[in-house]
Amino acid sequence: MELACPRCAQVDQVQSVPAVFQAGQTTYRVQGSMTAIPAGDGVVYTATAHRGVSVTATAAALNPYPVVRGGGCFLTLALLLLVPAFVFVSFANDVLAENPAPTAGGRVGAAIGAWIFPFGAFALVALFAVLFVLRLRRNARIRRGIPDALEYWRQAWFCHRCGGVFFPRGDLMPAAEFRGRVWRAGGYAGLKPGR
Repeated sequence: MELACPRCAQVDQVQSVPAVFQAGQTTYRVQGSMTAIPAGDGVVYTATAHRGVSVTATAAALNPYPVVRGGGCFLTLALLLLVPAFVFVSFANDVLAENPAPTAGGRVGAAIGAWIFPFGAFALVALFAVLFVLRLRRNARIRRGIPDALEYWRQAWFCHRCGGVFFPRGDLMPAAEFRGRVWRAGGYAGLKPGR
């Protein structure tokens, strides 16, 4: 199917948005140099390698949905901080039990001083737990909206000559405006692309 661009009225530089998006992604693998590592009576040779995906600016601008990012780092930090939090609670209890203050004001001050670190540690645990839950909710919102966004996205065409996107019998629009429309169709228009 050939469609003419609504601005330049040419068909030779018009391509479907999914085709432009796919063509703008290249998988690569970089092989590093060999390194000899002594091992026992011999030598072991190792090489470094890196794999990735290179994305053109056009393909990035036509991305139909935000990147789904993992939240495991937040959960790991929350769980790791639980250990020092409970250690701080133990220390606070020991300090208050071994050093009772003679006055009521002294007891209040000692309690506040002893519980600053446990409170701070539990506040960090709560912060990372909340960030983990927010990341899960964001990812679920994206996953729910992907089918609707893709349905809308697949109907569009891109003119390489004009650098814009259009729908059949529609006007040319910038890629950023198109992406905003696609993301609204998916229900995740307010999300940032990489967060």
